[in-house]
Amino acid sequence: MLTFLLALISGYATNYIEPGLKTFLKARFPEISLESNEYRLLTAILLLFVVALFGFLANESVPAFVIILGGGIGLFGMQLFNAGKAFLDNRTKLDDE
Repeated sequence: MLTFLLALISGYATNYIEPGLKTFLKARFPEISLESNEYRLLTAILLLFVVALFGFLANESVPAFVIILGGGIGLFGMQLFNAGKAFLDNRTKLDDE
């Protein structure tokens, strides 16, 4: 459960950590050029790797699916929430008619 929560937090924190990691990598490795969405993906992968490492050090046996699910929900949670809310709003408007 702790690993799932850490994965949620790391997915959510990806958008906030990505600009710092992007500037760090561009300054240290100018020969590597990545697209902006690739930096976001790299940040998410690194954060989920750290979560998996912490889970291993805490002696928790957590499937990779749980870590990926938590990271995905954390990363796309607001978009999923807004899409679900818009879907339900449209559904109630159709029911009212």
